[in-house]
Amino acid sequence: MEAVLHLPVVPNVELVAAKAVETLGGALGMSQTHVEAASVAIVEACLNAIEHGGGPITVRLRDDDHAAKPCLVIEVEDHGHGFDPAKAPKNSPSRVLGSASKRGWGLTLIRELMDEVQIQSEPGKTVVLMRKYVESAI
Repeated sequence: MEAVLHLPVVPNVELVAAKAVETLGGALGMSQTHVEAASVAIVEACLNAIEHGGGPITVRLRDDDHAAKPCLVIEVEDHGHGFDPAKAPKNSPSRVLGSASKRGWGLTLIRELMDEVQIQSEPGKTVVLMRKYVESAI
């Protein structure tokens, strides 16, 4: 099972990707908790791609039932300036007591919500690859 979405930069387009995760995650038999975690993660990845990629984004969703642990694989690709994933904060720099900032939490949330996260980035192309395991396989 696979779905590829080519999403324009328009308001709320990240919700289209979240709905696709809900549909495919449910079809794979994922728990509601796992589906919701993956939905939040894809929204964050799409928002980052829209903000930093500056153009249309591509979302690929597929099942990986041939892996040791069956899972939903999600890729979000943009064509922005790229960044060094090793220098991306593991925790938000705004995680200071009393800080009201809501910025800088995207990658932290993605890493906390998904079972595996890999980021490949270079000028002109960034791909965030995420995996969420089907609960029965954990």
